[in-house]
Amino acid sequence: MELGQKLKECRIALNKTQKQMATELHVTRQTVSHWENNDTYPSLDMLVTLSDYLGFSLDTTLKEEGTDMIDSINKELTVGKKYKKFVRRLGIVAIIFILFVAVLTYGRAAQNQLIDRFNPFLKETYGYALLPEKITTKKIQGTEPITDENGKIKTKKVTINMPQPVDAYVYSDIFGAGEWLKFQVGTIPKGYNYAIVLHKGSYVKRAKLITKDQVPSVYRGNIGNADQYLKYNKKNSGPRGNINPFSNNGV
Repeated sequence: MELGQKLKECRIALNKTQKQMATELHVTRQTVSHWENNDTYPSLDMLVTLSDYLGFSLDTTLKEEGTDMIDSINKELTVGKKYKKFVRRLGIVAIIFILFVAVLTYGRAAQNQLIDRFNPFLKETYGYALLPEKITTKKIQGTEPITDENGKIKTKKVTINMPQPVDAYVYSDIFGAGEWLKFQVGTIPKGYNYAIVLHKGSYVKRAKLITKDQVPSVYRGNIGNADQYLKYNKKNSGPRGNINPFSNNGV
């Protein structure tokens, strides 16, 4: 006796409709119909459930049905294992990508120059910035070589005024988009408190001091005059960093 016919006879003997059976087994009525018409075979787990539900011998049924049903179940198991393996690998890839994007997002928000430098989604961009007229310096202890009266070279401790990084808003386009960045420019000569900046997110690759006349005219209206430099103010300027790991501009 074919499996479909046996399922149907056992169902009728229990005085169950296809809909009732489907509801109690948590499948659709169409699934039950396909089983009874031998269009498809139940999975191995469902076959065990059916044997308990309908009260037939699973061992006898497998022997009566022959190799077709067993081959079909084996094929479904093989496909199921491959599908689970594929889904598992896809899940791992998705998790890695999400973690990768999370790191890049942190890099943009925290202005981590190392992360931004190696962010594959960011492009190197030229921008223009107004700098303070005078650079802040910090006294540090250093050494310099000197030659004594015997011609021997010795080192002498000296105090050096080390120029500190400037903090400036770098305009990346003519509409005013940009980002507050910190970068080294050294000592600023009078009249040269403008800079052309090559950067990738918060990572500044190069910065060159220029005069206002060297700033393209389309940027001058946004940048302002040499004496109009303003320090970063969170209340007025908002967050320094950009949470978008795919964008070079600030928020």
